[in-house]
Amino acid sequence: MNQIWLQIFIVMIGSSIVKTVFENLLVWICIDIAVLAICYMILRRHPYVNLKSSMLFLSGLTVISILTDARIISGFVGNIIILAVLAWMVFGPKGNGNSAKRQNPIRHKWHK
Repeated sequence: MNQIWLQIFIVMIGSSIVKTVFENLLVWICIDIAVLAICYMILRRHPYVNLKSSMLFLSGLTVISILTDARIISGFVGNIIILAVLAWMVFGPKGNGNSAKRQNPIRHKWHK
């Protein structure tokens, strides 16, 4: 499971490197949406990943990134929102820091 998130992390780092090359806002938004699509394709390959909650989290990060790129919110506020979302994910109603103890339901019945 950690390799999946490492792949997603590498995709996000690569996209931020590509963003430094371009100065156009529309290109930045297209890159953010492309990263979300790539992350979906990475997560879709693994049946034991909770696709709905993972994509909800990544979509939230993408929206915050687009708002920050468009300068609707400042970078500082964007970072604070991302930290709040991470804290909610770890300590929130389903998280409680014990996500390793829970077993995710099998998404496909033929994977046992």
